Amino acid sequence: MRKIYIVGVLCLTILAATGCKKSYVSPLETPNVTLAPEDKAYTFEFDQMNNEVIETLQDEEVFGFVKDMDVSGNNETKEIVLTVDIMENVSENALEYLLTEATKAIVDAARTQDYRITEYSDEDFGNLFEKFGYKYKVTCGDEVIVEEDLAIGDSVPFDPSLTFEQVLG
Repeated sequence: MRKIYIVGVLCLTILAATGCKKSYVSPLETPNVTLAPEDKAYTFEFDQMNNEVIETLQDEEVFGFVKDMDVSGNNETKEIVLTVDIMENVSENALEYLLTEATKAIVDAARTQDYRITEYSDEDFGNLFEKFGYKYKVTCGDEVIVEEDLAIGDSVPFDPSLTFEQVLG
């Protein structure tokens, strides 16, 4: 009899505890995803962006010809800078694929920090480069292989639909 009494008290205690738990109720009838106001300045944490881009490209395990890479930028001048140092004798196709994938990774890293940045697609790299200029420089030791300085709003000259299979031929 005593066991039944104890089990009954435990059940009532559990019921009371779960029944009194508060739950959040939105004050909005139709909540939207919270985004910063469009007129708020875009600011990025470039160390975080650098780390995310490098991790993304290392995960692909196809860029063994890259000796060093760095993504930096400046929120005041609205500029993103990609610098890459590569080994000798890298094909143009492999280099274009690297720059395409690095640009996609930069867009992803920027979108992670600010959802007002749109995703890249097979047609374009989203709206990041409408908000920020883009400088990229590829070197092989002291030799500059590619260097470009795109102003805000300039079209990025890479094909966002480029795949590894296309590079291999």
